[in-house]
Amino acid sequence: MTRTILQTLGIALLGVAFMGCAEKPTKIDNDVDHDKDDSDPIGDPIDKPTQPEDTTGSEDNTHDHMPGLGADDARDPYEIAKQREEEGTPDARARLHSCQKLQITAVRNVLTDFGVNLDAEGTPPTAGQLVNGGGTALGAANYAARMGEDIVWTAAGAAKMFDIWVQAAPEIIAAMPTAEHCMVDGVGVEVFTDDGQGTITCNEDAVTCLIGRPATPEHLAICNSLVMSASTPDKGKNIAVAALLSAAHSCE
Repeated sequence: MTRTILQTLGIALLGVAFMGCAEKPTKIDNDVDHDKDDSDPIGDPIDKPTQPEDTTGSEDNTHDHMPGLGADDARDPYEIAKQREEEGTPDARARLHSCQKLQITAVRNVLTDFGVNLDAEGTPPTAGQLVNGGGTALGAANYAARMGEDIVWTAAGAAKMFDIWVQAAPEIIAAMPTAEHCMVDGVGVEVFTDDGQGTITCNEDAVTCLIGRPATPEHLAICNSLVMSASTPDKGKNIAVAALLSAAHSCE
């Protein structure tokens, strides 16, 4: 009985296989022209000769760019040279075109170079404590979540950074005369000059060191105004230094 069933199944499978082989294969129509039609508007045929007007520009097919950026007339080269001279050396000018958020490591280096002790503690928190505890606001990297450090400013990060500058200002002012990178011909500079009659002015060389570019009369005017408009001279000095550092390191 079992043998008969197996024979029947075998004959059925052979029949199916034979029918599959007997079917006609799909015919490929080799007579269809698959080449691109010469009238196709997408492109020109390969054998079409190139004409001179195909590769040359004219008033009809060339965009007329403005000679200047935002102005109808080109800028005077002497005016550009004067502006670059005021901005400083090429390495100083290059820093004026970068607005990436200051990385936390760079913040530490800047503060250390200006004489700030990042290990100091106090009440209210010192600049070092604000840096060490402000990683979230400053956009610190979260490696557990595979997220690198932020490269753009946020409102929280900018506010936290200004707090750090304010807390660091007294130390920066005190250490400025001994800061090597701020010395002029080997001589340290004071941030402020007091004439003894109640007028405190900002030192041009010190402001230049703080902002990393040649200080202009406008910089000095802002600095002097911040000092003299505060409730006390010491608070004015701290606010002026913090404002200059904050603006210089956030591309303002």
